[in-house]
Amino acid sequence: MSTRLRLHEKIIIFLVLTFFAVIWAFPVVHAFMESLKVNGFYNYIVVLNHPKVNYFRTVFNSLFIAACSSLIVTLIVSLGAYAFSKLKFKFKNIIYYSLLACLAIPAISVMTPMFFTIKTLKLTNTYWSIILPLVAFNAPFMLMILKNYFDTIPNSILEAAEIDGCSIFRTYKNIIMPLGVPAIINVMVLTFIYSWNEFLIPLLFIRKENMYTVTLAAQYFLTERQNSPEMIAQLYAALMLITIPSILIYLLSQKYLQYGLIAGAIKQ
Repeated sequence: MSTRLRLHEKIIIFLVLTFFAVIWAFPVVHAFMESLKVNGFYNYIVVLNHPKVNYFRTVFNSLFIAACSSLIVTLIVSLGAYAFSKLKFKFKNIIYYSLLACLAIPAISVMTPMFFTIKTLKLTNTYWSIILPLVAFNAPFMLMILKNYFDTIPNSILEAAEIDGCSIFRTYKNIIMPLGVPAIINVMVLTFIYSWNEFLIPLLFIRKENMYTVTLAAQYFLTERQNSPEMIAQLYAALMLITIPSILIYLLSQKYLQYGLIAGAIKQ
């Protein structure tokens, strides 16, 4: 009886996961089919050789911005998560929950003061005008992930390191960081994907075409020959080229994402 129940549970889980997989895959498959409906793969050649947008330049811009945002967030958040998880200081919980409260603030509600701040600092049309807001918006959520994961690291290991004469920073470098690799990779990948897919922030601060990200490049196919079947196919081709890198990164790091999220939810 127990074997049958387990088999039934596995079948139900498989069907549920298959259902959600189909929901996720359908838009991607639909976009790919639409991109080939007129002129086939020639649409991808048109996108890659568009006269107004250097696609490879936009890819470089997005890669650079996403990579820098990911590295900065990981460094800052790992230090903060270590402090909130393992160190003792005044108002620790108040500061931590105040940072988490930032998750409840809609990004759109702070766009006006953020725009004037970036403009005052004369950072418009620079990489920093995108990187700094991305770091600010992604840090609270990534802090929560890493802090929950660091909570699962036994305090006895840190106490043994302290007895051996390890300083706070050396404990962070030699113990916390190596043990936290799954969660750290998780944070890096999530931040990279969120930064890669960001549209609103580049739209606000970037005006030069050579600074465009891949999410901004697609707008050219929305403004040219809007009712043309060729334009629609090229738009889908552009969207596919934008989506492919983030999908590949997610698939290559899938095991770290799963392990990092699950491990952070378990207290030891």
